[in-house]
Amino acid sequence: MPSAFSKHAAVASVMAALVLATSPAYAEDTTSNTKIDQISDPLADRVLDMFRFEPNFVALKTGERVTFNNSRGQHTVVSVKGLIPDGVEKISVANTATETMTMDVPGLYVLTCKVHGRYGMVMLLAVGDPDSWKNPPESWTRKLSGRYDEKLQELLAKLDAKFPR
Repeated sequence: MPSAFSKHAAVASVMAALVLATSPAYAEDTTSNTKIDQISDPLADRVLDMFRFEPNFVALKTGERVTFNNSRGQHTVVSVKGLIPDGVEKISVANTATETMTMDVPGLYVLTCKVHGRYGMVMLLAVGDPDSWKNPPESWTRKLSGRYDEKLQELLAKLDAKFPR
């Protein structure tokens, strides 16, 4: 027959588990987290796909997270000045296996790899409600050239196909 002490210990254990399970610090996090890999593929069919973000176009709700994987060696993630929302600090990820960011400012973000951007390693993050996005040619203060621009035009076509204006 269990002693009174063991009954109290069992009840205390169950109570502690319930408190931890319902505590905000231990509650399950339901915020979406999109993972983006950085790929080197020398066998790609075209130069624009040899070095790439995968996926290279992501639409997120404001407050959702994005995780960049494989920012090691020569792969980096940097925002393009003039091609991110006003007031957003520069994004710069390097020398890390993973880095997660919460995207709190709505808008369109153009990101590239410092080393491989010249090969078209560019991606587009669309954050927030599509109605809040400004038309990129009007809001952006910079124009890309070469393969940077070639990939960006492909990404803008994806944006327009998914969210017609």
